Amino acid sequence: MRFKVGIMTTTLAGAAIAVPAQSAEIVLGLSFGKTGLYSTINKTTEVAVDIAVAEINKAGGVNGKKLRIVKFDTAGDPKQAVVAVRKFARDDNALGVIGPFSSSEARVAFAAGEREKIVQIPNASSAPKLADKFSYAYRLTESEFLQFSRVVKTMKKRGAMKKSVAIMYGTDDVVSKAVGLFIMKPILTKEKVKITGPIGFATKAFDVSPQVSQLKGKNIDYVGLAGITPIAIRVLKEMRRQKIKAPIIGAQIWADPEIVHGMGAQGDDAVFAASYYYDLNDRTRDFAKKFVAAAAKQGIKKPWPHHVDAAAYDIVYVFKKAMEVAKITGDPGKVKAERTAIRDALLKTTFDLVQGNVCFEKTGDAQLPAYIMTMKNKKWKLLESHPALPCKK
Repeated sequence: MRFKVGIMTTTLAGAAIAVPAQSAEIVLGLSFGKTGLYSTINKTTEVAVDIAVAEINKAGGVNGKKLRIVKFDTAGDPKQAVVAVRKFARDDNALGVIGPFSSSEARVAFAAGEREKIVQIPNASSAPKLADKFSYAYRLTESEFLQFSRVVKTMKKRGAMKKSVAIMYGTDDVVSKAVGLFIMKPILTKEKVKITGPIGFATKAFDVSPQVSQLKGKNIDYVGLAGITPIAIRVLKEMRRQKIKAPIIGAQIWADPEIVHGMGAQGDDAVFAASYYYDLNDRTRDFAKKFVAAAAKQGIKKPWPHHVDAAAYDIVYVFKKAMEVAKITGDPGKVKAERTAIRDALLKTTFDLVQGNVCFEKTGDAQLPAYIMTMKNKKWKLLESHPALPCKK
């Protein structure tokens, strides 16, 4: 059996305000970074969760009881993620936890959650092999490795990788370096795509022109850009300043709605993957419309939801279905047994979500679809979709 851990998040200074759970309601904890390191992306997690809760309660709740969320702002601090999960479990009688957000938080929060015997489901953590050590740790995220593999396969099928793909990655950023050297490079090598580089640059450096200039005169189809959104935008702008016209390619790392403003027309023809596409069908468009309106009320301007927002929304529905399968009552006297029942229901249930049809493997990780997209005129256009892989139980 997997051995798993759970954690909680704090608000602002690590303190959360909550009302004791009552038998007339079902409580979930939300561990997220409204402030701090990941706040640019993570602050709208709350928006997505609130939309799902409002929908569920309007439709009658969970097993006839209202769903309530206790929120804890961890500020992206792993220590606070541990505090959060403990508080949810010990003080709030929560039956499960949405979050924590990042892999660094999940790494320690999962252990704490395991001790408390409460399920945690992050909406962004994607570092490999974090959940498989714990029986109460699940993740509604997909690996960058699988998503970039799908990108490369799609573009090869379209005959778009005949020359070479240059790889640029940040040498001083753990995520950027891992994606560039241990995801992009081996995948391109396996797919027999010629590689230019890899070319490393310091993400903290103001001037990346010397590294970008190494692309001049190279016969390349794409630049595989390994870096989070602000880094990707900065490098792309320098590429265009130096008249390097090759489009960029990536997976989820910078598949952020903010790129439509940050990159503008310079980002046209970029290719990337995500587990959510806002214009896929009526269901995704309905969520996007609600999300944009709710975010605007909080003074947050977003063209559409990030895939981590869609994941946060979906996690609430994952808990709802698991609690229905497990016939959860929300009775404070049964909270420990019902937390374990939720854990067990997650592995034997398939979920129809805004991201698509999803299941969880015995490692605790979900199998999610991939939507391969390109950017044109500040919109994302779908090139191909890959269904979620079957789960290994």
